[in-house]
Amino acid sequence: MKNNLLIILLSGFLLLTISCRKDIILSGANYNIEFSNDTILFDTLFTTIGSTTKYFKFYNNNSGKLSVSSIGLAGGTQSPFRINVDGASGISFKDIEIDAGDSMFVFVEVTIDPNQNSLPLIVEDSILFNTNGNIDKVVLNAWGQDAHFHVNELVEGTWSNDKPHVIYGIAAVGYPSLDSNKTLTIEAGTKVHGHANATLYVYKSSLVVNGTVNSPVVFQQDRTEDYLLYSADSTSGQWRGIYFYEPKTSLLENAEIKNATIGLQIDTNSNNESVTLDKLKVNNSLYANILTQGANVMATNCLFGSSNNFSAFISIGGNVSFEHCTFSNYWTNSRNSPAFVLKNYYESVDDNLIFRPFNQAEFKNCIFYGSTENEFFLDTLVNYNTSAVFTNSIIRIDTTLDNQTVFNNCFVNQEPYFQEPYFWNFDISDSSNAIDNGTTSTLFEDLLGRPRIAPNDLGCYEYQ
Repeated sequence: MKNNLLIILLSGFLLLTISCRKDIILSGANYNIEFSNDTILFDTLFTTIGSTTKYFKFYNNNSGKLSVSSIGLAGGTQSPFRINVDGASGISFKDIEIDAGDSMFVFVEVTIDPNQNSLPLIVEDSILFNTNGNIDKVVLNAWGQDAHFHVNELVEGTWSNDKPHVIYGIAAVGYPSLDSNKTLTIEAGTKVHGHANATLYVYKSSLVVNGTVNSPVVFQQDRTEDYLLYSADSTSGQWRGIYFYEPKTSLLENAEIKNATIGLQIDTNSNNESVTLDKLKVNNSLYANILTQGANVMATNCLFGSSNNFSAFISIGGNVSFEHCTFSNYWTNSRNSPAFVLKNYYESVDDNLIFRPFNQAEFKNCIFYGSTENEFFLDTLVNYNTSAVFTNSIIRIDTTLDNQTVFNNCFVNQEPYFQEPYFWNFDISDSSNAIDNGTTSTLFEDLLGRPRIAPNDLGCYEYQ
């Protein structure tokens, strides 16, 4: 009995001793904190645009409490960086206590001031920690670049490739009641970046994108550094996209559009005006990579890849021609929509169905494929829209194609065997059913500028 009582007393004393020890602030120079990272890097920001938030942690792996005498930005108020320590924002912090075995978060953001240098620049600072006389630092690096900014403005003339072009709000080539019949030309190698909801808007005017195979024009979001948990290119809908309304004759050649809400929207061409797309890639849109409504579009060697909804939504009339194009959706999350939709009607405000047939809708040597069983849908008011013709194309569909007027020598559910479709690589492999199944074409090269060899391969890539 006495032995048991003694054990209980000793145990209680030991627990009390340990508890008291944990509350003691360790003050010797041999007691210090540790860090999850010693360098925080922000990759390719634009001047005046705030970064995404990055973070690191510091730890007290000692048996007692520590007091960090000071935490602060070495650059003080002149620093382009901003920090938040354990939920509090500021430049410097004093006497931060951290319990034994505990950790704290430090969040970091950065804004780079404008300069006149067109070359990339780097800004540096560090966060200094003083713990028991030990001075530690976490280095902060941010690459940035000056840019041409277009903030709700009318634009025309030429966008050069000397600096990136960043759109806030709307950059409008023509605008209702203000101006029209303007032309914007974009040089090869130009990078165009849209802020959240930004739109390159072409109203009764022309857009000419003069990319080359080796120097394409790229349209994308304005935040290019990775997010905390995922890459910048994994997120769709980061800007609105390119929107044509009643455009004059336009050309997009050797260009890429990515991470928009609607990558390319074309509405209502007049009979003698059209938009030509050649060697265009559109990927990772939130709604559709391309949406047409009564448009005149001629597309060759184009890729309309993965999207949260539609790779392509071609609708309500116009003259459309797609030759050697790939419509293929391997969206990594759940998706209920097919890669490709052709629709010849719309609903009026009083719920009437208005028939809008195509004058012409031709698809030749194309691929319509993806990760679901049905990637192809003709949404028409009649059994088939007889103005639409699909020739020598691979189609993934869960029904049969029994109308030979509409479907001419098409290949149902024949796997195209893309190389890495979940990583936006829709080039075909040596086992692809697209090889040598094309009909006669006037195109002599593919999306990458490689020669086409008769008999042609289907889609925008020619197997080499």
